[in-house]
Amino acid sequence: MTKHTLFSQKCWSFTLTRHEEYKNKINQILLVHEKDPNFRIPGKKSSGAVSLECPDQTNVYAWRSDWYLHFSFPILNELCEDIKPLLAQIIKEEKIRNTSTIEASDCWINKYKKGDFAQPHRHNNDCWSVVYFMNSPQDSKAVFRVHNPLGTTYNSELLENFRTLDINVKEGSVIIMSGALRHEVTPSTSEEERITVAMNFRIYDKFTPKSP
Repeated sequence: MTKHTLFSQKCWSFTLTRHEEYKNKINQILLVHEKDPNFRIPGKKSSGAVSLECPDQTNVYAWRSDWYLHFSFPILNELCEDIKPLLAQIIKEEKIRNTSTIEASDCWINKYKKGDFAQPHRHNNDCWSVVYFMNSPQDSKAVFRVHNPLGTTYNSELLENFRTLDINVKEGSVIIMSGALRHEVTPSTSEEERITVAMNFRIYDKFTPKSP
């Protein structure tokens, strides 16, 4: 009997070498906001200043920052730039075409207190979703859970047939996956805040004008 593998979904992870530096500087940003919730940052996506805090309800039932922090805080732009080469390596290994330009379209911070969670959701099909686990309390049982695109398949012991899979990575790690994959974060059980930085990257084909 011949087994035919039709399609597959993948997720990549790695540890940031500058984790302690990123954690320290991003925590400083959050401390400024805690001391002054009315703190405003220069707005590059829109005119005037914008709040660090986003008032809109999203799939994240926890505190979430504005979508575009990498435009206002150099350290978050550096984080995006550090991730680009790894994403470029993945793109090369996967033999994905028309990918000469990689851009971070948005970057935001999530702070999960005890009981906070993110309900199942997906990002855009044409983007790569990235999550940096900046602060992961050891006593928290919160997990990053990815849903099988096929839904419930078989009552099988094979991982590829499970309905969901949990990605357990250490603090300081980054995961990269397709934005089309449905995912969630289960409720935090720690008194200490669980902090992640999420990013979406888009891949473009650099336009080259045709010769006359």
